[in-house]
Amino acid sequence: MEAKDPKKAQALAAAACSKKECCAKDIRTKLEKWGVDGRETEQILDWLFRNNFLNHTRFANAFACDKFRFGKWGKQKIAQALRQREVPEEAIREALSGLVEEAYDDTCIYLLKKKRESLRNPDNPLNSPGIQARLIRFALSRGFDYDTIRRCLRKLADT
Repeated sequence: MEAKDPKKAQALAAAACSKKECCAKDIRTKLEKWGVDGRETEQILDWLFRNNFLNHTRFANAFACDKFRFGKWGKQKIAQALRQREVPEEAIREALSGLVEEAYDDTCIYLLKKKRESLRNPDNPLNSPGIQARLIRFALSRGFDYDTIRRCLRKLADT
């Protein structure tokens, strides 16, 4: 879709932002793909922010909530993905603080249980070094921090 006319590009960008939460990087990429030059791109982005089509905090909150609820991502993975989308640190901190701590631990425990069931010999004791190391690596890869993983492994061992 070629939209070299800045007004048309602005309208298309506003329509895209109206359909779903977008970050400035996504819109900048679209505008570049449409052939809008750099100065006009910045003007369009400025207009989108001023008219509340784009909002870093709103995007970060929606992104974090979706990735946590549906993707079962941990805070570190969510934060890294938001940084890659050039979301400001303040918006990232606010979005991560909005995640409920009990639900966060419950999700980590759920993932650890599922991973343990998928291991070749799930009857090995949870405190076996090999099993624990694999579970820790798995949870770290999902974006959970080490302290949360250890706390959840203790809760899992108690049940």
